[in-house]
Amino acid sequence: MVNRKLCIILSLMVTMTGVSFAMSPFKPHEERGPKAEQMIEKMAKDIGLSQEQKEKFLAGAKKIEAAEKENRGKNKELSDKIEKELIKESPDSKIIYGYMQQISQNMTQIQFMRMEQIIQLRKELTPEQKSKMDQLMQAKKEQASKQRAIMHGKWEKPSSER
Repeated sequence: MVNRKLCIILSLMVTMTGVSFAMSPFKPHEERGPKAEQMIEKMAKDIGLSQEQKEKFLAGAKKIEAAEKENRGKNKELSDKIEKELIKESPDSKIIYGYMQQISQNMTQIQFMRMEQIIQLRKELTPEQKSKMDQLMQAKKEQASKQRAIMHGKWEKPSSER
């Protein structure tokens, strides 16, 4: 009886989370953030990429975008299967765990593709371009750290900004 109630509660939580995201003002994934072309153009401008470098980088970025789109579809199907399993009379945690592992593997595959692209990109850069890219990555890292601190209420304005 308690197990059944727990399953119903978990199912409702999963469903409500999906509904809240569906109804949220956030844009669909395809409409979010800069596309590969925009990111490569910005990088080309910031670090001085040649046309040949831009084309190589763009080809890699488009390959990753296609894999991400495919994995979003797979992960949606797996999430739906998890939800269906949770509402059963006796959900099988091994099945749910298996679906979760598949989702994790899909996400890890994309991360590996991104890291491999960065490695390949760095091989194509001149020493000056590498230096500029390192500076940009450091600035981005600092910005992300600041945003996390703000989100968690741990950031204070520097005394010069007060």
